[in-house]
Amino acid sequence: MMTQPIQMFDSLTSESAPAGGNTFKSAIVSYDERRMLELRARYARAEMIANGLGAAIVWLRGLYGRLTAAIGSDFRLRAAESQLYRMSDRELADIGLTRSEIAFAVREHVEGATPAVAADAFSSAANENLRRVA
Repeated sequence: MMTQPIQMFDSLTSESAPAGGNTFKSAIVSYDERRMLELRARYARAEMIANGLGAAIVWLRGLYGRLTAAIGSDFRLRAAESQLYRMSDRELADIGLTRSEIAFAVREHVEGATPAVAADAFSSAANENLRRVA
């Protein structure tokens, strides 16, 4: 078994002096160039953060608008339901409704708020409400 000779630290390379010699001497920049580069980087970073914050604020404003619109729509739907539930059975019959149809009647004309009914091609409708939804 042969042993390797002990290497001295003088023969090892380092980051400050690579084995092939220091080829990065041409990349030395002056103090003013470095300051300008750092300044441009700061401006670019600030612009990126400002654009991101601006987009986030616009998104939050839209989210708040949609939330308040949904809450207002829900209040109007509940008010209409409450008004219909306060009517007598005879008054409901005059407008062509029964108490069980109030939720359908109120939400039927609002897009996306129709009560979900599982109706497929193999089941038959038990009443008129299912045919209206399907």
